[in-house]
Amino acid sequence: MSRRAQRIRGFTLVELVVVASIVAVGLALAAPAVARARADARSDACRNNLKAIALAMHNYHDVFRAFPPGWVVKDVKPATGPCFSWGIMLAPFLDEAALYNRINFHQPPDLAESADLQAVIKFYRCPADTSEDVNAVRGEFGTSNYSGNYGDIALPGSVNAETKAHGVFFWNSKIGMADIGDGTSNTFAVGERCITSAAGIWPAVRSNQNAGDAVTACNHRARLNTVIDSFSSRHDGGAHFALCDGAVRFINNDIDSQEGGDAPKGTYQKLGHRSDGQQVGDF
Repeated sequence: MSRRAQRIRGFTLVELVVVASIVAVGLALAAPAVARARADARSDACRNNLKAIALAMHNYHDVFRAFPPGWVVKDVKPATGPCFSWGIMLAPFLDEAALYNRINFHQPPDLAESADLQAVIKFYRCPADTSEDVNAVRGEFGTSNYSGNYGDIALPGSVNAETKAHGVFFWNSKIGMADIGDGTSNTFAVGERCITSAAGIWPAVRSNQNAGDAVTACNHRARLNTVIDSFSSRHDGGAHFALCDGAVRFINNDIDSQEGGDAPKGTYQKLGHRSDGQQVGDF
């Protein structure tokens, strides 16, 4: 055997420790980048969901000359419900025509009659949210992470007051492009709602006084990511919203917000109101 062959040896313990340390440091440095990449992917997927919802809204508008109602009800008493809401009405425009056609719209939404009301509609689930696919907080209906814009005033306990709703979705609403006086690029259509504010449900509202199942207000006391009644998300620093023109924007938690309904309103309240005549500016 040659002397060259005799000198071949493996790593020493010290060398192995050094290599392991270098690998550990490299992984530690890479971990934040990997986490950031995953968060960005979830954010992109959420934006794509909202783009699909906005496109579905526009296709619905092309057919019916208005956006779908927030929820449909004949009796305005607070306890009346459950009632079908805008999420089920967009289903045929979100590749869910078969599901839509199985629903009996001649009777109120009833889980005992149709398990389809618990179905997972992929466009209604944000991948960053940890809510279960069936929302136990909201009557066991299928979960949605996207809520309609009710307007700049708080949701009332009774729909008798809802004629004052200034958003796009409220009881028996029939808001068309022509009704959005501030411009479709300056008005929220749909925003995120995650587990921190009990998410939402896509087929219905449980009753008139549970409007938060399908719609959310932009009033100052329900500022973004603050309370159970807020628009909310698991994305860092804010939430995504689809505007009425179909654009999707990320709105920061610190967006300007003001108490009261009179001018000057906060930017958040202006975006919630479809026709207050106040200039929004940059946001």
